[in-house]
Amino acid sequence: MARKLFALVLVLALGMSAVPGLAERPVQITMGEWGDSEREYHISKVSEEILADMNVELVRQTYPSDADFWNNLPAQIAAGTAPDFIRCSNEMYLQYINNDLFVDLTPYIADGSITVLDNIMDAPKKIWEVNGGMYGIPVTQTPASFILNLDLWEQAGLTEEDYPSTWQDVLEICKVFKEKLDMPGLCFNTQEFHFTQYVLSFGGGWGFGETIDSPQNAAALQYIIDAYKQGYVVTPKELGASYDGAVLIAGNAAMSTGGTWVNGDAKETAPDLKLKFLPIPNAEGVKASGTIHTDTLVVLKNGQNEALTAKVINYMAGNKTLQDRMLSVGYVLSMKDRYEEFSDVNPQFVSLLDRIELCSGFSYPAESKKFADALIFEMEDVLFNHSAATGAEIVARLQQQFAPK
Repeated sequence: MARKLFALVLVLALGMSAVPGLAERPVQITMGEWGDSEREYHISKVSEEILADMNVELVRQTYPSDADFWNNLPAQIAAGTAPDFIRCSNEMYLQYINNDLFVDLTPYIADGSITVLDNIMDAPKKIWEVNGGMYGIPVTQTPASFILNLDLWEQAGLTEEDYPSTWQDVLEICKVFKEKLDMPGLCFNTQEFHFTQYVLSFGGGWGFGETIDSPQNAAALQYIIDAYKQGYVVTPKELGASYDGAVLIAGNAAMSTGGTWVNGDAKETAPDLKLKFLPIPNAEGVKASGTIHTDTLVVLKNGQNEALTAKVINYMAGNKTLQDRMLSVGYVLSMKDRYEEFSDVNPQFVSLLDRIELCSGFSYPAESKKFADALIFEMEDVLFNHSAATGAEIVARLQQQFAPK
């Protein structure tokens, strides 16, 4: 009897995992992101594999919009209630790195917890190398695009020969839509992502706050203002639409800046709709395009399982199921060994790759969110409230507010 009792005590001392048939309970790791059913599908399949291979239960914490996401993160991190890691883009990242809210992954690269970066192409990787640290694993490197609703295009009597390559071309096409279909041809979403496509393709850029007040940036904003006042432009806000893609899909405009993710939404909500994805137009004589958009996995500060979380994002970035799904809906993978597959899987997006070397990061000032809010306020005040401000006056004011100290 004493021997049996001793054996039982020994088993308990070693831990319940030592009992045959009794598995160790999985560790919960939380991932935060904004998004929709498409993103949820991406993750649900991968979650099953993480559970089987790592004994980690992946819990998805979602935010209604990207604004809610970025606005809530700092307070959540400070309170210790933030997700363990996030899936985000390279748009607002700089201020969160500078404010020490993202974990530098360098130690986990050194100890072998993160190995997948060896297979990541240089361009997206360099975006996340800041001040000597590595702050994320970029899974994709998708260039922004200029999207056409081909059903409306054909209704207006336009053909492939009319596809725009310059912003002047876009204005001429807007005139056609105004005259033939009595509708605005161009959708412009008053969000920082879209403003940035215009300023870059006019030869400008925010330069992390150093080059806001440039003639190129002023010209880009003035272009939007003038086109809107001529009745060539409609915004999602005026229509009560969720974003630019929804405006195109609903047939309320024929052209918009955006990304290949619009293709996934169209497949779900309007499978018969014909869309065309082109490189971002540029101003006359400018050899530039829009942005590179990286879908990136980032570990947040104050997490309970930082070391394990680093291993989880390494697993996810290298997971074939996740890569296949993202590739299938139009994301350009960052992996060296899979980059060439994009053309085979997504022949409708091949023209975007031809311009990828002309694309840039977003390069917002350090106070990225405040800058975005100020830019949006200034431009919406002109478009919706009839402010008389010019593009030149707007960039001059923004330069004063957000120039590096």
